Amino acid sequence: MASSASSFTKSSRIDVISRLLRLSWRYRVRTLQVFLLQVVLLAMTLGGLSFSGLAIDVIRHALDRTARAPNWPLGLELPHQFTLLAQLFLIASAILVTAALGAILNYAYSVTVARLVHLEIVPNLRAELFTRLQRLSFRFFDRNSNGAIVNRVTVDVQMLRSFVDGVIIQGAVLLLSLGVFLAYMLNKHVKLTLVSLSLTPLLYVATRLFSRWAQPAYREGRRLSDGMVRAMTEGIEGIQVTKVFGRARDQFLLFDRRNRDVREQQLKIFKQVSRFSPTVDLLNQLNVAVLLVYGGALVAQGSISLGDLVVFVGMLRQFATRASGMADIVNTLQQSMTGARRVFEIFDSPVEVKNPTHPVKSRRLAGKISFEDVHFGYNGDSVLKGVSLQLKPGQSVGILGTTGSGKSTLLSLVPRFYDPTQGRLAIDDIDVRSFDIDDLRRQIGVVFQESLLFHDTIASNITLGHPGSSREQIERAAKTAGAHRFISELPGGYDTILEEGAVNLSGGQRQRIAIARALLLEPPILILDDPTTAIDAITEAEVLDAVDGAMVGRTTLLVSNRLSALRRADTILVLDGGRIVEQGTHIQLLQRGGIYSRTAQLMGSVDTDVPCLSSGGASA
Repeated sequence: MASSASSFTKSSRIDVISRLLRLSWRYRVRTLQVFLLQVVLLAMTLGGLSFSGLAIDVIRHALDRTARAPNWPLGLELPHQFTLLAQLFLIASAILVTAALGAILNYAYSVTVARLVHLEIVPNLRAELFTRLQRLSFRFFDRNSNGAIVNRVTVDVQMLRSFVDGVIIQGAVLLLSLGVFLAYMLNKHVKLTLVSLSLTPLLYVATRLFSRWAQPAYREGRRLSDGMVRAMTEGIEGIQVTKVFGRARDQFLLFDRRNRDVREQQLKIFKQVSRFSPTVDLLNQLNVAVLLVYGGALVAQGSISLGDLVVFVGMLRQFATRASGMADIVNTLQQSMTGARRVFEIFDSPVEVKNPTHPVKSRRLAGKISFEDVHFGYNGDSVLKGVSLQLKPGQSVGILGTTGSGKSTLLSLVPRFYDPTQGRLAIDDIDVRSFDIDDLRRQIGVVFQESLLFHDTIASNITLGHPGSSREQIERAAKTAGAHRFISELPGGYDTILEEGAVNLSGGQRQRIAIARALLLEPPILILDDPTTAIDAITEAEVLDAVDGAMVGRTTLLVSNRLSALRRADTILVLDGGRIVEQGTHIQLLQRGGIYSRTAQLMGSVDTDVPCLSSGGASA
């Protein structure tokens, strides 16, 4: 999904910035509020500087009547009876009022920014991103690690939102501030302004050089962060295996290496930022030095007042401070573009399994399933090759095959986790792509190899896909799955809270709850993806009893490598290399001496006395 660093061209950067601007436009009202507050704060700053310069001119004129008279704002002229102390008291009061208003506005500004960022942008983006993830097909999750996805929803969203408050707002305020300060300074003295800003073009050169280096550095930092998160999640999820094989030290070293890689990359970025900011500050201080030399000469000549020079220095320092803020804005821009690119990649990932524009009218399915020359592959590698299969309503088919033969893939096509790349899959003679996806999946019960149970009540886990189900429906599904008895014996019954990973239940109990969940609305089609894998013989018997009850009256596809499970099906298919190479009943396949028979001999299971549950068979 992710493109290489070299592909991040000028056009793609422009596209990312354009999309960030469109995103910012959604929050234009709140952003405008923040901007207006900054404009008023800027006016407060100008007022404070002007009053300071006025105070100096008032004092100097009082000490030396030949000095230039103070220039009161708005052409104001004070009565002659105003003493020096009264004038200074008036100026000090104005400065205090300005400072108080500035403090209040700063508080309002901080609250408004926090509300914009933390209560609007971040929650909305995360919700939109998570919603998008829910719509993406399984193929997307096959290509991306959980750690990388989590990183994008958390860290990268934070980086993306910084474009609004750290680039758009601060950038606009910066440009406005520089414009106002420049206009004020030019109004005071054009030549002094030009001389004092003579070194400013060097800021542009420094900024361009930093920007060119920063983009690939931040992309590499995000890649290394993904690796660190992946190492951490795998270490946590696999803690049992790690401890069993005594590999805790190795797992720690792996995570430590990934963590050090991130730290070293961040250190490189920090060093570059640490060099860039002082460089900008140095150029600004050189401007101040030039101003003091030339401005001092102008004061001596009487061209400007000492107060004007002090205000000029204050303005230039404010100008320099805001210009120095360019370093932070550029740094934030690079981070936000890196995060935005990774977030936009999720938004741009195609929804491969889409709802039809005009789905067929929802109805109860009979359960007839037809695979018609079905092909499917992942990333160009063919997994299924021309599979044709017909199942009548209520019939069952068992599927045996080696790892990678296409068993689970075949099952995944029925509820449209994927769509065939070639051929047609139909239910009740209607192409599955014609159904509304949610309507289709509500009529297909699915039990995976390792069914995830959530940290919630047993009842909530059973009603996961159908939260409005009644207790009667829940108990009926649990009885069919052979789970009602042990659930009733638990202290909390159906209201028992399952711990994380449902470790307070046995493997067989977990699997029977998963079967009950699949059977809740009595679906006409049932998919069982190796439900007896990695469990002991006693637990297997419990689960198979539940499978027996679940298969009755339903079209069932059962994948398993255990013959004790497969021989319950009407027909058994053997997949090899994505093709159906054998088909028949348990007894027929034993007698043919093929893959199924050899598998049975290896397992020591050649019992032919177990009858099938239903008559008839599937045709391939």
